[in-house]
Amino acid sequence: MHRLLLQTQKLQQQQQRRCLFTANTLNTTTKTTSNNNNGPKPGDRVMVAMSGGVDSSVTAALLKDQGFQVQGIYMRNWDTSDERGECTSVQDWQDVQRVCEKLNIQDCRHVNFVKEYWTDVFQQTLDDYAHGLTPNPDIACNRHIKFGALLAHVPDDTWLATGHYCRSLFQQQDHHRHQLWRGRDRKKDQSYFLASVDARAIQRTLFPLGEFESKAKVKAIAHQLDLHVAKKRESMGICFVGQRRRFADFLKEYIDQPPGPAVDVCTGKRIGDHRGLFAYTVGQASKICYGSDKWFVAQKRMSDNTLLCVPGSDHPALFHSACTARDWVWIEGRPPPHFLFSSGNNNNNDNNNNNTDHHQHQDGQGSVLVDAQVRYRMAAQKARLSRLQDGRYHLEFLEPIRAMAPGQQVVIYLGDWCLGGGTIQDIYNNTHSPVSIV
Repeated sequence: MHRLLLQTQKLQQQQQRRCLFTANTLNTTTKTTSNNNNGPKPGDRVMVAMSGGVDSSVTAALLKDQGFQVQGIYMRNWDTSDERGECTSVQDWQDVQRVCEKLNIQDCRHVNFVKEYWTDVFQQTLDDYAHGLTPNPDIACNRHIKFGALLAHVPDDTWLATGHYCRSLFQQQDHHRHQLWRGRDRKKDQSYFLASVDARAIQRTLFPLGEFESKAKVKAIAHQLDLHVAKKRESMGICFVGQRRRFADFLKEYIDQPPGPAVDVCTGKRIGDHRGLFAYTVGQASKICYGSDKWFVAQKRMSDNTLLCVPGSDHPALFHSACTARDWVWIEGRPPPHFLFSSGNNNNNDNNNNNTDHHQHQDGQGSVLVDAQVRYRMAAQKARLSRLQDGRYHLEFLEPIRAMAPGQQVVIYLGDWCLGGGTIQDIYNNTHSPVSIV
């Protein structure tokens, strides 16, 4: 365990000079409570959200090694009785208990959020897919469940800790006290999924893995500690789908949509039939055979149940230059002070969904240059962000973005600092014409 302590101390010494860290060897944040104003310290109580995987298990081990009073908590979000495929919740809970026993964590509990998950995440996901959108249930799960329902179970004198690969930095300058930053490992960075989580939740949470530069180092610690989950296969699927099921097959059990025509977006010629628009994602292969070309999904037109396709993965119709986002969330509750938008005010969460003309966005004097992502794995792209009069936000990308679609989450950054984001409502092509899915 002493080697682990030295490893985390070395990682901590690599922190950025302009940021103040309050933990001895963990990259964490300051919690603003009456009993704990100096950040996390050995002896503090920490409740670790444990999934039965290697990341959360190593998180618990590191905190235990630091001298924290560690408790484990496992969330059950999906009812296995409703799952027709393979669901791993029973095995995951057993793995959590086994890890806690190995690490001598006495307090290990199980909480049931099936009802909350169904209402706040699953039903909304189904509704979005049924209306031709491309939602991200993992983002909704973090906002409503892990940093909502779960955090409500954490006492005020106790920290929450997760295995996310991101960082929570304490910054005194410019009144930005609790910032969400990317993890050191860019391949594993998960700040995108936390972009709609409120700063009050971020400031109560520890992210020990944020300073690790590779998943291999995390697995190495698990092997050193002889944790059985070190060899466990990493979960890559959505929790309610299971590991071995096709997502479209799962959705078909809940969404009743008829098949319809698939057409060439350029010629309007019918090239085949689709199985239901919910089963397709913009930018992905349509798996519709017609001629010698491979056809990709360019658009889902709900008004006449038509799937619009293009030949080739780099067709111009797959690229768009701008988007407008609704339900915008600034993690800190407001934009940075130097973000001076000339339209409206700078209030947080202006969730007005009214349609607004594309040309209502501001010119260069009312916009700010940011880094933006519309998907988890994509590299951040430069874009100009401006605020519309109805409270939505508009982004003009310096280079066209492939496979941008309504329903996706657009997340903005300044370097590694994650500021927040919103749900894409409209996308625009190079002629500044909105692309409608209705």
